[in-house]
Amino acid sequence: MKHASLFECIECGFQGPKYYGRCPQCQAWNSLVESAEPDETEVADSEPGRAPQKIGAIDPQGISRLLTGMDEFDRVLGGGIVAHSVILIGGEPGVGKSTLLLEVSALLSQKGKRVLYYSGEESAVQIKIRAERLAVNSDDILLFTIGTLEDLQRHVKEIKPDFLIVDSIQTISSKKASSLSGSVSSLRYVTASIIEMAKRSGITVFIIGHITKEGQLAGPKTLEHMVDAVLYFQGETQADIRLLRAEKNRFGPVNEIGIFQMTEKGLVSVKDPCQVLLQNRRSQAPGTAIFPAMNGLRPLLTEIQALVSESPFAGNPRRIAIGFDNYRLSMLLSIIEKKLKLPFYKSDVFLNITGGMIIREPAADLAVCSALIASYKNISANPNAVLMGEVGLTGEIRPISFLETRLKEAIRQGFSNFCLPASQRQFAINQDLSVFYVENIVDFYQAMKK
Repeated sequence: MKHASLFECIECGFQGPKYYGRCPQCQAWNSLVESAEPDETEVADSEPGRAPQKIGAIDPQGISRLLTGMDEFDRVLGGGIVAHSVILIGGEPGVGKSTLLLEVSALLSQKGKRVLYYSGEESAVQIKIRAERLAVNSDDILLFTIGTLEDLQRHVKEIKPDFLIVDSIQTISSKKASSLSGSVSSLRYVTASIIEMAKRSGITVFIIGHITKEGQLAGPKTLEHMVDAVLYFQGETQADIRLLRAEKNRFGPVNEIGIFQMTEKGLVSVKDPCQVLLQNRRSQAPGTAIFPAMNGLRPLLTEIQALVSESPFAGNPRRIAIGFDNYRLSMLLSIIEKKLKLPFYKSDVFLNITGGMIIREPAADLAVCSALIASYKNISANPNAVLMGEVGLTGEIRPISFLETRLKEAIRQGFSNFCLPASQRQFAINQDLSVFYVENIVDFYQAMKK
């Protein structure tokens, strides 16, 4: 029986019976490829299903965690690797994803675990060169390069590894999938097969995924819903600092980050990230503010920088934020204009969260407003001041969460001056601290001018 033609968009997964020059769903040009429609009469090979279990009879020790010994990596995962989980790691090319997982493989092999490392982009010799640079040499790490899904499944059955690393998922094709390797349907089929194999075999899988030009995992987002955890490995290739961020984690907190330093001998966990984030700070410069941002369960002191300058575009000033929500920046500027009568509509505004950090919580509103006002008025703020508070639309300073945790970390880093919401006076636990409580943004502005 002849299969009907099916055209699929490699960008968004749209499927249609005929070719379109432009995808009707994502509007991408020349992104549809032809594939054969699957025959519904074909029955895939499957193993007999397991019988249902009583929840009270399930042993919770089966989901115990394994510490790798790489502190920042274990932190991002929520305290170690959960057995039988499938973890997706995404990042831009060259950021160090393969280096990270090769180091993790070495640490796991030292604990007596067997690791099967699949690479569809590099040969075994290329991986060996990297392993020599990282001083990785273990008989418990087995390499398999450039093969199909069926080859990988056969090797897993024969070797019975404890961990499987797939580098990368876009390079695996299947003899049963008619779509091109790397297409949305092929990714979905291959990933689902690997997840099923992992759960049945009781192995833990790390999957590397490519990042699209929009900064999302290629798929798009299809793989994120299928796996147990999604980690993003970020950093500028010209700099030596790398950030590992948890965007999804079924077994731990999200938005947890780990900070690494790329050296000649591989990645090294940064023991005190706050020192790295604040090491090049110009404390007396106008337009800066310090805010302890919560990343998962850990506060990290982050510098917020603002630059306000006269706009050459009359009536159409620029509003650019890096690491902060652009819509929230516009809202805070409107509150300042309304309550403080400062004409920001005549100025270009640039806001930057240093160190490649991303702040999504409203607790940073007061620090952002302080940096904006200080840059506009050319005021040098107190270099030892830490600001926290959410700014409401009426200008009131609202309470924030995890205040005590943030205070303890700021005190540990040597900060002694704080600006806090007036509704949280009970947290002034140390008499040696200088704490200024504010009820609204007008009071805060009056204090800045003194």
